[in-house]
This record gives sequence, structure tokens and C-alpha cells, in this order.
Amino acid sequence: MDIRNIADNGNVERSGKRLERASSQRTGEGPSVVRDEARISAGSRETAAAVGGLAERARKDDPAREIKLAVAMKKLMGGEFDGPAVHGETAQRLLESKFLTA
Repeated sequence: MDIRNIADNGNVERSGKRLERASSQRTGEGPSVVRDEARISAGSRETAAAVGGLAERARKDDPAREIKLAVAMKKLMGGEFDGPAVHGETAQRLLESKFLTA
């Protein structure tokens, strides 16, 4: 048990600089606040808008969608899309639309 400071009314401050630290003046500056930021480039905004547009088009309720899908599936399973002419036309349409639609 350390009782060296018993005469100081229980003070456990052992350094001689206590008075100096206790009498120091505040500068008025509080703790600095760190800000967290994220910046989105213009290219990323354009991409997000394009993806959003595609998603909106995909969600659009088309009453003839089921019929169109059935016809396309029948053509696909029947081999109508298995030829160099179809592949070339599809590739050309993709290039012209910048790969946004076929």
C-alpha cells in the first residue's frame, strides 16, 4: 500500500507539474471533426443513369411480353437464330446501340 501522499487529502498526483497543468488556459479550439466524403465521377453518374433506364424498361409492364417470349423461345429452340447471318445482324445491332439493346 502506497501512503506517501496521505497528508495531501488523498491526492495521488505525484508530478510536480500539477499546478502548471491545472492553471493552463484553453485555446478555444475543440476537437477537430473528421468528415467522410465520397465523390462520384460524371462517367459513373452516366452509367448509373443508363443502368437505371434499362432497369425501368425491364420493369415496364408489357401486356404482350408473355406472347413475345413464347415466340422468341420457339424460334430459339427451332434453330432460327443459329446462323452466321443472324449472328452478324445481332452483332451489328449491338454495336449500333452501344450494347444497350439488341
